[in-house]
Amino acid sequence: MNNRLLHYSHPHKVQTHVRIFFTIFNAIFLFVILNLILTYLIFPVHQSSVSMIPDIEENSMVMVSPFAKKMERGDVVLLKPRKTLQLTKFQRFSDMFVRFFTAQQVSLFEKPNFPGTNSQIRRVVGLPGDRIYMRDYVLYVKPADGKYYLTEFEIAKAPYNVTFFTAPSEWDAYLGVKGSFDEIILADDEYFVLGDNRKSSDDSRLYGPVKMENVIGKVVLCYFPFHKFRLF
Repeated sequence: MNNRLLHYSHPHKVQTHVRIFFTIFNAIFLFVILNLILTYLIFPVHQSSVSMIPDIEENSMVMVSPFAKKMERGDVVLLKPRKTLQLTKFQRFSDMFVRFFTAQQVSLFEKPNFPGTNSQIRRVVGLPGDRIYMRDYVLYVKPADGKYYLTEFEIAKAPYNVTFFTAPSEWDAYLGVKGSFDEIILADDEYFVLGDNRKSSDDSRLYGPVKMENVIGKVVLCYFPFHKFRLF
């Protein structure tokens, strides 16, 4: 009887160990595959500010693709933080682990209230070689091969909406982000980016043009809130 029980229990233990092994293996495999997808293919980003209203509301969720890096006029892109945090390898791994299990929504080390330490969503309105100037929060563009200035809306590949700021008569023009500036010429690999909320956005008006190396990826769709679902 004991021999029969022993014979039965041994195959049962082996099967149990095999099931545990494959469960752990599948969990690790899934973790690696999803992490690769969320790192190199497409990943969610939480837009926590009002800088891109009305098209991307505060607390919206968008999907960003690092593969889509060829920028055209009117594209919405995710920019790298202007100030990088110095982290150890263990801190980087810990942050990656937490970001993965929170769908990229929580970071152990980002400082949301410290300017320049977070990534930004902005719209590309000027390309290399462009001559640009701004009047009353509207950008005017003469491409490198163009003869005339056109507004950013006339020259963009697709329509988009912008929140303007109508200042009262007594408003000091030097307060806040400027709504007008004289002509500048964008050099090679320089892109001019703006927030759609022109009255409340830190963008190229403050820190100047950005280079391709500053771009993480392109926003491809907004999926929350649901009434604002749209492709970019």
